[in-house]
Amino acid sequence: MKKIILTAIWFVLMLPSLSNATLITSSVISSTGSTNNNIALISDGIIPAESSVWDANTNVWWKNSFAPTFTLDFGELYNLNDVLVSADNNDFYEITWSNDLASWSNLFTINSNYGEVSWGMDTFSTNALHGEYIAAIDFSTVQARYIRIKAIGGDFGLSIGEFQAFGSKASSVPEPSTLTIFALGMIGLASRRIKKQS
Repeated sequence: MKKIILTAIWFVLMLPSLSNATLITSSVISSTGSTNNNIALISDGIIPAESSVWDANTNVWWKNSFAPTFTLDFGELYNLNDVLVSADNNDFYEITWSNDLASWSNLFTINSNYGEVSWGMDTFSTNALHGEYIAAIDFSTVQARYIRIKAIGGDFGLSIGEFQAFGSKASSVPEPSTLTIFALGMIGLASRRIKKQS
């Protein structure tokens, strides 16, 4: 009986770390350079197919410059757990984060050799359970409001197909899940049974 109680307590304590992060939507996307498509495509929810053309109408693409910098504003502070990025495979992209638009910290850099495709669009994920997981870009959770994406190297034919961030509001108090309520009920039943046996 004690094992049941200890297992239930462990389960309740571990639930926050087991819960899935939700998709964070950007309230504003801005750019400091010119591109060939609408920058809203960066977070439209459509992930280009692996090895699809880098200059497709579904992607934000540009040539002959690393200049465009894209800033995503989540509208408030979030605990950022994971990201998914679709980008042209043979280029380098730097992803940074900030809370105030003044100071920026590196989240990770995508190198041209990180993906598995030999041409076109490639998908990179920091979620170890995702099929496109890249350990080299994985990061510890940060609290961020803004994300910046900037090309820092490559063949001057550059493209971002999608950027998705996953996490939870930094200020939110999580609601108890069904599993938490179930585990607490099990603890109650087990303790009641112990009292009856005494």
